Amino acid sequence: MLDREEIERMHSASIRMLETIGVMVHSRPVCEMLEDAGCTASKEGGRMLIPEAVVKSALSNAPKSILLAARDKKHDIRIPSNRTFMANGGEAVYVKNLLTGERHTSCTKDVVDFTVLSESLPQVDFIWTMCGAIDQPVHIKELVELQAGFENTNKHFMGGARSALQAKDIIEMLTVLAGSREELERRPIYSAIQCPIPPLSFDKGLIEAQVEFARAKIPVTAMSAPIAGLASPVTLSGTIAQTNAENLASLVICQAARKGAPFIFSSDSSPADMRTGSIDYGGVESPLLHTGCGQMGRHYGLPTMVNGASIEEASLSLGSAQEGVKLMLAEAFIPSDLGSGFGGIDNALGASLEQLVVDTWIWDLAREYARMFDTDDSAISIETVRAAAPRGTYLSQPHTISRFRKEIISATRPEFTPAEREKIGPRGSLVKKARKEAERILKAPRGSLLSRGESKEIDAMLGRFRRERRSVEG
Repeated sequence: MLDREEIERMHSASIRMLETIGVMVHSRPVCEMLEDAGCTASKEGGRMLIPEAVVKSALSNAPKSILLAARDKKHDIRIPSNRTFMANGGEAVYVKNLLTGERHTSCTKDVVDFTVLSESLPQVDFIWTMCGAIDQPVHIKELVELQAGFENTNKHFMGGARSALQAKDIIEMLTVLAGSREELERRPIYSAIQCPIPPLSFDKGLIEAQVEFARAKIPVTAMSAPIAGLASPVTLSGTIAQTNAENLASLVICQAARKGAPFIFSSDSSPADMRTGSIDYGGVESPLLHTGCGQMGRHYGLPTMVNGASIEEASLSLGSAQEGVKLMLAEAFIPSDLGSGFGGIDNALGASLEQLVVDTWIWDLAREYARMFDTDDSAISIETVRAAAPRGTYLSQPHTISRFRKEIISATRPEFTPAEREKIGPRGSLVKKARKEAERILKAPRGSLLSRGESKEIDAMLGRFRRERRSVEG
């Protein structure tokens, strides 16, 4: 955990990076927008320098509370909160059956299946596109994923766009689902993950899409994901400072696009495997990086998404969910309003239905070890201490009788009793059980969650985009 002095040191280092190194923005219109907001181009050109005053202005304009609305209001999420809201993983390119080893490139059917499964699992609070509809033409891929998503979930849906034009198309589709542009702004049923490119760079298509989302008041999550030692300093502090700078730059861009645009501070930083040069999401340093970045986001009063909860293929050795708690426990303690990762394998390149179920079962246990608890006067109860101390026991006290079911979780959840915590099933049986549960859910009858009118309008819109966008983005 960073102390106050260390947080200030990280902030100062990030500001120096933005003021003296700047960010590479591969979009002339966005650079011009930043210049209008008070930024300047570097002397050698090509980089935008962001003064501290511009950062402070962006921080003051950014909303400190954000609604991630859902089509069904019972799934609405308001952040910050006193808990972490979780989603499945995102953007996998293949799907694997962990029991048979069979794998295939992800397709539209997989997007549907993972959305249906995530909709049914109560531990999944909002839904990210678990894998790509790679069977679709590239110019409408994200639009097909959005349609497949809202046909199968009433939870908040998270996606993203690769260009300004695609972002505009998504906003047009969302307006149909929300009823009007004004209602979409009031209750954003969709949010966008738009990633900076480490180190300190913004891709033309991604950043122009981000500007369109910000202008529409679609919440933007700036998931900066540098790999320590490869795309950021090998030191944890250096990676946290750079990740922080990338988030602050992304925030400035959002606020320049529209004052008050909802913004979520995010990081998926991880160490490199220095033997192979590959990413290592399961590295010991990952939760340390996530914690530090989460502290920085909260230092600014911004909602955060820095938690990544998945045990990946380690599930193959487990006989019970309790055995997996130790593998996910560190992430449960990370200060984060949002998190993701359920169902991811192979460092998030792949996805697995049974892994998604396993991760949710383990998270359901792990999060209880980091739960909030009451600290008010009635919970501390000095009067109870006064009454019980002379007798040496609290068992018969009214305070104990009235509160033990809430305070001692094993009193209401048998899986937390000592006997259940020590149970170990046959090796690999947990994945088999999870596969059966996924198959049961996917076999259940289901229909589109969109109305007939919404489906008709979305189908017509998608057909138009198929024709018109082929020549523009194909």
